[in-house]
Amino acid sequence: MDYASLPHFCKREGSGSSKHSRNGTNDNCFSLDHAFHQQLYDYIKQQAEALEAVAPSKEGSVHVTLPEPDPDDAKIAETIESEFQRIRKKNGICQSFHEIKINGD
Repeated sequence: MDYASLPHFCKREGSGSSKHSRNGTNDNCFSLDHAFHQQLYDYIKQQAEALEAVAPSKEGSVHVTLPEPDPDDAKIAETIESEFQRIRKKNGICQSFHEIKINGD
């Protein structure tokens, strides 16, 4: 049995709290010497090893139906794309800022 793998509440040292002990002894503590605790620990360890050995099941492919695109959305996308192309033709965004007039100039 691997004593180091036991949770803190199963070890004799405990938290040092007198709240969980009777007359200075901890009767509800996991005991390495108790036959039942040995069997329980071995059983749980065996069950955990069996679970680790199981390979994950393979999932099949997933088929998703996509809705038809909205024609209005396609028109908006085309408009935005054409505006970007127009700006690009004017030698980039930086050059197009030179044509902007600010009030007072």
